[in-house]
Amino acid sequence: SSGINAEYGDNTIQIWDDREGHAIRRIFGAHVCGDALDMDPIYYHVLTGSWRRDNSLQVWDFDSGRLIKNVPLQSQNSTEKMVCHLYCAKWAGTDFIACGGSDNNAMRIIEKSSIQTIGTLDGLNRGCYTLDYMEVNNVPHVTCASGSNIYFMSLNV
Repeated sequence: SSGINAEYGDNTIQIWDDREGHAIRRIFGAHVCGDALDMDPIYYHVLTGSWRRDNSLQVWDFDSGRLIKNVPLQSQNSTEKMVCHLYCAKWAGTDFIACGGSDNNAMRIIEKSSIQTIGTLDGLNRGCYTLDYMEVNNVPHVTCASGSNIYFMSLNV
């Protein structure tokens, strides 16, 4: 069996194969803190959310470990760049990315094809430290936790 492990102190993601007993591949450059590592089961792309000011949301090729793209964090309906130190990032079905963090204490839903923010929860009382995604009757729903509150968002797409 194999697994993905984020090493928080050294900005690497270690790809392990239990049969080998050591990492068989490394992805260098992501500063993952929290639940900000996810694998796309169709394209084998790794999504990382990093706790840093710039290029905090990134997509990597699993096989080569190379960076595919930096996903800009923007205000909804704007090209204004947002700073968000990410604590969580997740592929949300086949069409979306969900992420959240601190600084602006927000959660974002990003459309994968256009790389545009299509939904936000801004100004939360604390950072967004965890989130989850599900579809009910083909309607995407995202839940996030901030402080002692839980927020629920449904997307009209």
